[in-house]
This record gives sequence, C-alpha cells and structure tokens, in this order.
Amino acid sequence: MLKNLALGSYTYNSSAHFIDFTTILTSYFSVDGKNGLLDDSVLCSVTEPGFESQWIGVDLGNMFTLFYAILYVGKNWLGNWNGLDFFIVGVSNRSLDVHPPVRGTYDLCAQYPGVVAPKQVVQLNCSSTTPPARYVILQQPSNSTGYMSVCEFEVYGISFGKQRVNLLLGRPAYSSSFHFTTHCLKWSGSLVVDGFHDTNVANCHCGHTIDELGGPNWYLFDMEGGYHIDFIALTARGWEGRDDDIMSHRLDNFIIGLTDVDSSTSAPLRNKYPMCATWPGYVKHGIKVELKCNANLPKYRYLIAQGSATASDGFFTICELEAYEPVDENAFRWKRKSNVRLAGFQFKQLYVRSALDCMHKCKQLGGCDSINLHPASKLCQFNSHTNGYNTTSLTSETNWSFYTVSYN
Repeated sequence: MLKNLALGSYTYNSSAHFIDFTTILTSYFSVDGKNGLLDDSVLCSVTEPGFESQWIGVDLGNMFTLFYAILYVGKNWLGNWNGLDFFIVGVSNRSLDVHPPVRGTYDLCAQYPGVVAPKQVVQLNCSSTTPPARYVILQQPSNSTGYMSVCEFEVYGISFGKQRVNLLLGRPAYSSSFHFTTHCLKWSGSLVVDGFHDTNVANCHCGHTIDELGGPNWYLFDMEGGYHIDFIALTARGWEGRDDDIMSHRLDNFIIGLTDVDSSTSAPLRNKYPMCATWPGYVKHGIKVELKCNANLPKYRYLIAQGSATASDGFFTICELEAYEPVDENAFRWKRKSNVRLAGFQFKQLYVRSALDCMHKCKQLGGCDSINLHPASKLCQFNSHTNGYNTTSLTSETNWSFYTVSYN
C-alpha cells in the first residue's frame, strides 16, 4: 500500500498569510495530516495575494517516482475566491531554496483541467513520463491571481534509487532542559525528531531548551547503534514577528557532536566530545540547513546538538534534526582554504610528493582530522582536533592551505 510521501515534510511557499505570531498559515499546514473535511477548525495553508505567482513546494528528502497527488481544497478566504482553478503539479530536483518554481522550468506531473470548489477533494494522476524527483510543486497557472488555500496536499509514489535513512527519526531523545506550556506541554527533545518539519513552535513540533546565555543548552539522541555520519539537516524556527533580533541569533554557531556516553552518565560539555562540525555563523528563520561532518571520526552511538555558549540570550530551539550515513564510506572530499593554516594542533609533519599524497597519509596515520600544506616546499602538517577547534586558531599565512575532509 502506498503511503503519503509528503506527510510532515519540509515545505516552501511563495508567501504565507499572517494572523498573529502564533498563527501563520504557512505551507506546513498542507502536509500536517489534517485535511479539514470534517473539522472546520483545522488550519489550512493560505498564501498572500500580491506575491505572484502563488506556489507551494514539498521536499520529499529522497527521490521518488510519483504516481498521483491528492489535493484537499480549502475554503474561500475572507470572501475572496480560492485561486486553485487549473492548478499545476510539477516536480524538480533543484533545491527550491536556490531555484524557486518558475512555470516552464520544471517537469510537469499534470495540470487539473477545470475549476475547483471550496472543500473539494481532487486526485491528479501524474504522466508516465514524469521523471523521478525529490521536490514536488503545486502552483497556480499563469492566468490565475489571488491566494491559494490548501488544507492538505498528499503525494504518492515509490522510491527511486538508493534511499538515505534518517538515523534520528523517532529515536530516544534527551535535553538539558525544556520549555513547558499548557498547550504543548513539554517542548522536549522528542519533538526535534518527530518527523514533522513545522517551523512554528506554537504548533508543538519543536524542541526548546530554557538554559540562559552560557548554559548547557543541549539535545542528545540515541541512534541505538554505531554509525558514521555524513551530514545533518536542521530545520530552524520560523519568523514569528516578535523579538526578532534576539530569537534570530539563538542558533548562531550551533555545534553537532558525537559520543558513546549516555547523558545520564555524563552530560555533554562543549569541547569535551568528538566534534562533527560547527555551523559557521547565522541561521535564517525557518530554513533547513545541511552541515557535513568530519569524515575522520569513527562510528558513534549518540549524536549531540548544542547551542553556542555565546549565542544571543541562550535558549536553543530546533524544529527538526536529521542525520544520515554516507552512501560510500570510502569516498571522501577534501575542502581547501587558501592562505590559511591551523595553528596549535599539529602532531606530526613530513615532506610529501603532492597534496594528494598528504591527504592519503592523513587517512593512513589515524587520529588525523585535518592537514596544513605548504605547496612550494611540499611540507605537510597533520592536525588532531577530535573535539573541534576555535576559528581563532586559523591564522592567515600566505602560501599555506588548510584542508578538512568530509564524505563525498
């Protein structure tokens, strides 16, 4: 039996109607599993007129061959007609963050051949020529104006190619603290891995610690087995129209770590556990970001997400966190920073034939996390920094290059 691939997925929209800071009718309401057929209190996704063209995009996370989509049409909004007549369903393999949908630039699943009525349920079968894709697009035709009101957008198909599996989905989760409200109860670590990419904390799908500036502010997830980590994907809290400057910087320089130590035995302490990676700076509201891990680390059971000790006013909110294994554990990619050298972490140096030779020797040595290379003299320095390093240790030095490694 086919399942709804869009349920809980990360979504994009051309715009979203703002009611108040707890009620923003984003595209997430089109994949929340509530179609509103029997309950008029259910919130639906509503775009904002004036932001043409109107569209919703869904990130399925992997590639799928799509068979059909089902659209649950919302009510007419504030006396205006819902502009979903002759709607288009398309697919793409280009990130909608970078390439927002433009009609004619993505592949067509199908176009609905008529007018839709409020609360109508429409099934649209995809063409047999629709290519496998990761992103699904719902868009108005070129002659349509006004808003789109969508209560649910379901997508059905089968997997295509190798599917990455989220190692954190539904796993046991712990946190240094949690916010409590009468509506959501505990905003605990379990909400960070519940599979719902809702960016509004008021909808009870985000974790939220309450440690102030410099406090622990961590989540720990039990993957229930040892894994190499290729990358993580973090969904940030969305814009809510209040305390913008404070909230928008709480994720600055967030840390992803790994360990084999349960938090009940020893709570995570910054710089005391193996470092996957640190996000370099600011994270935009409501965005989904990916961060590659240090590929020289061994397998670990627990994954740590921790706020920076200097981020904003403390507190640490994540609306969804995912982690994925490498497709090929023997395929690596080295990233170079020119005219930079990491100081204070060298444990060995020698002369090599080339940059490639330096990289190979780093992998052979063990305990090597990065390299400094002076191309002119062929001097290769091996660095060990399992628990990470401060960016102030990167010094500007002409003719040196600093290399880190991730999975391909």
